Amino acid sequence: MRNFFQHFLIISIIISFSGCSKVEEMNPVVNECRQYAEMAAETLTLNNFDKNKFADLLDSRFFQFKDLFLEAEELTNFDWEFLAAISFQESQWNPRAKSNMGVRGMMMLTQETAKSLGITNRIDPRNSIIGGSRHLADITASIDYGLTESDRLNFALATYNLGATNVKNAILQTDIEPNLLTWNDLKKELLVLNGDELYFEPHNGYSRGQQTIDFVERTREYALLMRVYSCKESINLSTAASGT
Repeated sequence: MRNFFQHFLIISIIISFSGCSKVEEMNPVVNECRQYAEMAAETLTLNNFDKNKFADLLDSRFFQFKDLFLEAEELTNFDWEFLAAISFQESQWNPRAKSNMGVRGMMMLTQETAKSLGITNRIDPRNSIIGGSRHLADITASIDYGLTESDRLNFALATYNLGATNVKNAILQTDIEPNLLTWNDLKKELLVLNGDELYFEPHNGYSRGQQTIDFVERTREYALLMRVYSCKESINLSTAASGT
């Protein structure tokens, strides 16, 4: 299994070559990609097993679904890399994925959510990717609280994973003005909120609230890795177009 940081090495090599040209030094794609690569190297908390598994499935499985994520981007205005990261965290890009709670498909839709979206076949890749992306867009549009855009995106991911009622119950426990609420504030409540009917009781020491926190934060990290991958492709295309 190849080491994921080979991807960073490739990025670094391409960027080092671009430094030979003043025109390429000013290339916004190169500069943006450098920032993503540096951010990934400095901030990722994923272990090597997770990084390597991501890299392997990126090479062996993702390519057949990329166009569907690009289509979902056009429909929802979410970056395709971000949507692909959600799908990886949910199902590892496996159309037939199924959880022990009955959610299914690449974006792990419940029967109720699928029905509300007019979806009858949750294991169809297009239905799942487009449907899950539309569902996230609806959730995001409904969120009118949070201190920053990043906080609001985290709240949307938490709601996607846990459900709107459960997230709102956790928010009510914070006693913080909605427009000042941060992701860290919500995390504290998710860790202590309980109730058998909400599946918050710990299971082998791993609570449902912690599961949601991990879903949000791992998705954000996989989104960063997807952007590094996307950057590598963009640089290659830019280099080919310039004939260098």
